[in-house]
This record gives sequence, structure tokens and C-alpha cells, in this order.
Amino acid sequence: MALHTFVVVAVAACLAYLLAVFAAFAVMLVGSALEHARLASQARSEDYEALSDSHFTIPVSVIAPAYNEEVVIEASVRSLLALAYPEFEVIVVNDGSRDGTLEVLRKTFDLEQREVFYRRRFDSRRIRGVYRSRLYPNLVVVDKENGGKADALNAGLNLARLRYICTVDADTVYYPQALLSSLRLPMRDPATIVGVTSQVTISRRPEEGHAPGGTARVDGHLLTDFQLLDYMRAFVNNRLGWSRWNFMLCSVGAFAVWRRDIVEQLGGFSGAFTCEDIEFTFRVHEHFRRAGLPYRIVALPESVGRTEGPDSIRSLVSQRARWQRVITETVWHYRRMMFNPRYGSVGIVGVPYYMLVEVLAPVFEVLAVVVAPVAWWIGVLEGRDFVTMLIAMSLANGVLTNLAVLAYAGGARSYALRDLLHLMGLGLTDLFLYRPVLIYAQAKGLVDFLRGDKEWHKFARNRRG
Repeated sequence: MALHTFVVVAVAACLAYLLAVFAAFAVMLVGSALEHARLASQARSEDYEALSDSHFTIPVSVIAPAYNEEVVIEASVRSLLALAYPEFEVIVVNDGSRDGTLEVLRKTFDLEQREVFYRRRFDSRRIRGVYRSRLYPNLVVVDKENGGKADALNAGLNLARLRYICTVDADTVYYPQALLSSLRLPMRDPATIVGVTSQVTISRRPEEGHAPGGTARVDGHLLTDFQLLDYMRAFVNNRLGWSRWNFMLCSVGAFAVWRRDIVEQLGGFSGAFTCEDIEFTFRVHEHFRRAGLPYRIVALPESVGRTEGPDSIRSLVSQRARWQRVITETVWHYRRMMFNPRYGSVGIVGVPYYMLVEVLAPVFEVLAVVVAPVAWWIGVLEGRDFVTMLIAMSLANGVLTNLAVLAYAGGARSYALRDLLHLMGLGLTDLFLYRPVLIYAQAKGLVDFLRGDKEWHKFARNRRG
């Protein structure tokens, strides 16, 4: 009797949670669609040539932490140096790499060590040397002891000279228009817009990617293509909605632009968290909401580059478990903001949304996996009802996924029709072929959080050749 009661309550709780999540996704999708249409229309009418020649173009320091990136570091740095932007510097921070990252940089860009004097505003591990390129005057390479990504970013901040900071990943290859398309909004309203992020696409080998404006091809690798769908959902269906209602809670580490004075005022990036990007975004929201100052953190629909994604299930689990862990530890740290009207839309909608669809997800997912067969066994769920529910979930998940694909295609127009159809077909199978891997990874991430694990667990570099 007790088992029957427990199973009935558990099934009801899982169904209620599922309905709440799909309702939240649907509402967010509406906001994202409106924001996507507004920004896409604005982008089409933007005079980028005039912006690039304008005296009001904001100078930017691009900081790229690198750890064991010898395979892709040359392509990544070359893409940064090729940014179509009037005034910027690139600061690559070699964070104690154990492979040939520094040697590749030294040979490719003809580096020479310099004595550089700078103000040490932010603590970081010992810097072993600062190099400048003989070929590119705006390239600086910092070699330091390993301290993690936040520590590397802080070391780069100490040497940064310009008014805005753009943090990027050294395993990502960027498109020439990345900075110009992202900085167009802060140029219009630099007092209010304090942060900008944008989306990246995913590839097994980003250094072999296409240039924007041409037709891209999906990798054709099943796991990578599912991750591409995942990225589209996250950016197109969610973050544009977050941006519209001003609770954009994750300026992704692969590409985030911040006003430098804000970064300095808040003390740089924190090494106390697994990842720095989500926590710093929360901290910016908290600062401005508590101070009662007008501000915006915005997400843009344009893709700024291609990043490397795991090509094995083991590597994917390692990455996604880390993501789950940092989301959970950040939401837990800033739990005082939840449902607190002092924090406006961030407290009333943003943090609860993260709690519902991210932090609680592994709890209900694991509960559903355990309870569903028991419910069928003891007769709480009929086999036909269970199958019908799975089909409905698959269709609902597929609709959300395919709407993201269509929205992305309408904005970027970068993938061939047959590839878009391929992605939309995968969207209908996502629940059965890809979601179980994520459920395991999220559950592992939650357990790792409860254990106090804060290691990066960087996934192994994809195989070349």
C-alpha cells in the first residue's frame, strides 16, 4: 500500500514537473521569437561599414585563456587577429599548458619576450613571461602557471588596456564580423548595455569550418549533430527570451563582452566556482539590482564562431556534468535572489526558471526513470498510456527543437536545406537517442556538486586525421 501511494505521488509529481517545464519553454519561446525578429530586422538595416569607420567604435581587449590547445590554437588566434574591427588587442593567456601550445604560438606568430610593466589589479598565479608578436603588433601572449580559467582571465585583465573586455575560448574559431556585430548595441547605448553575449555553433573540428556568408555543412557525426541541436535550443529558444526580459543569466565563456569598469568594480572573475561565466553574470545582475541602476545584458542571434564539441559519450558526459555542477552551485550561492522582488525580473522569473528547468531537472528525470517501470508493473500506468505519454513528450520536444532550427535558419541562413531537414529529423529522435546521455550527465553533475567537486575535468581533444 505504501509503495502504491509513493508511486502514485511520484508519477503525479513527474507529470506536473514535465508540464511546468514545457509551459516555461513555451513562454520563453514566444519571447525569444519576438526578440529574434526585432534583432534580425535591426541587423539587416545596420550599416556595418559605417560602424567600422566610426570614431565612436569602442576599443576592445580580447582575452583568450588557453590550456592544452596546441591542435587548434593557431586557427583560433588567427581568427581573432582577422576580426573586422577598427581597434582591438588580442591577449592569449597560456595557463600552464602541458602540451605544445606555447611553442606553437611562439613559432607561428614570431613571439619575443618583453619586459612589460602593468598594474596588478587582480590576483593570479605567477606569470613566467610576457611575449609580443613581431608580426602582429596587437597580439600579446602571457605564459603563466596553471590556475584555471578564471585565474587566466584575471591575468589577462591585468595587461588589458582598452575600454571593453571580450572573453573567448581558445578552442573556438571566430568569424570576422563577431566583434562588430556584437558591439553595435553597446555603441548605441554604452551607459545601459553593460554586457553582450552571442551564440556559437559546434563542430568536431572548428578549424576546418566555413566562413560566414557561405553555406555550412553539419558534421554528419551523430553525437555532434545532437549537440548542435542542443546549442540551437539553448540560444534561440531560451537566451533571446532571457535577453528580452532582462534576466540573461549566462554570458557564455566562449564569447562575452563586458564593460571593463564593471569587471574591475566587481573584482574580476572568481576562481571559487567551477566555471566563471555564469557566476559573473549573476554577480553583475545582483550588483545593478541592489544599486537600483538601469542596465542590460543582451544576447544576440548571430553566430560568432565554431567551437569544438566532444565526439564521444564519455567526453560529453564530462562536459555536461561540469555545466550542471556550475549551474547548481551558482544558483545555490545566489539563492537569496530567488522570488525576491528587489531583484526584479531576475529574482521573480530568471533564477526560479533556472531552478525549475536546470537544477531540479536531474532529480525529476532520475525519479521518472526509476518510477515509470514500477508504475507499469503495479498497474498505476497502463502500457498503452505509458507509450502514449512517451510519444507526446517526443513530439513536444521535437516541436521545440525544430522551431529553434527554423528560427536559426531564418536568421543565419547558413546551412543547406538537406542539412536543416537532417537536423529536424534528429529533433524527433532527441528524446530517445540523446536525452538519456544528458540525464546521466546532469545526475552526475548534481552528485558532484553535493560532493564538493570543483575540478574542470576538461574533455579529451577530438581525434584528428
